[in-house]
Amino acid sequence: MALKRNTWIGAAVVVVLAGAGMAWALRKPAEEIKWRTASVDRGDITQRISATGTINALVQVPVGTQVSGVVTDLYADYNSLVKKGQIIARIDPTVWETQLRDAEAALQRAQATYDNAKADFNRNKRLASLQLVAESDLEAKEMAMKTASGSLESARAALSKARINLGYCTIQAPVNGVVVARSVDVGQTVAASFSTPNLFTIAQDLSRMKVEASIDEADIGLVMVGQRAFFTVDSFPEKQFKGSVSEVRLEPITNQNVVTYKVVMEVTNEPKASQPSRTETGPGTARYVPSGGQVYQGDLALMPGMTANVSIVTSRREQVLRVPAVALRFNPNAFLKTEEGKKGEKASQGGSRGPTAKGIVAKREDRIWILENGKPKAVPVQAGVSDGQFTEISGDNLSEGMSILTGVEDTKKASSSASPLGGTPGGMPRR
Repeated sequence: MALKRNTWIGAAVVVVLAGAGMAWALRKPAEEIKWRTASVDRGDITQRISATGTINALVQVPVGTQVSGVVTDLYADYNSLVKKGQIIARIDPTVWETQLRDAEAALQRAQATYDNAKADFNRNKRLASLQLVAESDLEAKEMAMKTASGSLESARAALSKARINLGYCTIQAPVNGVVVARSVDVGQTVAASFSTPNLFTIAQDLSRMKVEASIDEADIGLVMVGQRAFFTVDSFPEKQFKGSVSEVRLEPITNQNVVTYKVVMEVTNEPKASQPSRTETGPGTARYVPSGGQVYQGDLALMPGMTANVSIVTSRREQVLRVPAVALRFNPNAFLKTEEGKKGEKASQGGSRGPTAKGIVAKREDRIWILENGKPKAVPVQAGVSDGQFTEISGDNLSEGMSILTGVEDTKKASSSASPLGGTPGGMPRR
């Protein structure tokens, strides 16, 4: 009997607790959505494209040799300041001097052969006029003279070529500039049989530099010649250099199925503020610089090969109506218990750019949302340029200061912090 009584008491307690829970649920107010809002304001929007590029001299000339031989002398080295026509290297001329003398001797032989053939033809011509020589003999003498004349011209060309090749043994700077690379040493043999070996690379003018950056195909349509560009380098992270787009190359570059295009920006190099200008040689200069030669001392900030973090200004709008960029991607239907809410929640989870937060669509929409009688209402707009933080908008029924929806407040954290034990509405812990 005691067991039955305890059972009935336990059942009664469960019924009482269930009734209390139902009563608490009926008295619980409906959960309200706390919307996060922002205002339509006026301001400037600067649209930019970011990329990474490499700095080089605007004109960079490789200097090679057209003849083979041993490098006997070098008169320039890394950082040497050179002028157009200045001798910067020599190739051993022994072989080419020999070829020149051989060509001179060949020319003398050809000249003698031609003179003899010409005199013979003239004699036979006079005899033919007296009908003492057959016509065929005269024609043979004429042919011999023309052949000798051709051999003479060939010998003259060979002599000219030998002189030119001997001149190639003296390497001269083709432009004014700075030597940025040296590829040979004294005593090294260079062979110009199949290709021209490079001895030096000369940057024509380090005061004018260029930045070459690869721009993705999704952004290249916004880039045009003349647009402003800004960039920084790791050596001077606090300094911003200015330039302009000078070339948008049409050549596509495909790497791992990603298509990019090369964009060239020109920039004026700036001097280092902490160092005076110096061009005199001193201790520690390169070994191949002759006494009295000038050496670039690194007085300018930008150097060839530096990595530039580039920002190209593609569009700028001043004092336009703008909204936070997230406002054009927010869809409040995902939080409403309606059929539209279910569609909005599916839309917020779709898209080709991966998963997004609830209520945030993958691509921006041409509408914003306002509250009308406590309910979200869509207002169609036309979106313009965007800097990633703000987006320009235009359309009817828009005004500065209008309150718009950008999201909802996160109420889950507040509710979980209110009941850290995860208890039931009645306050009893779950078993």
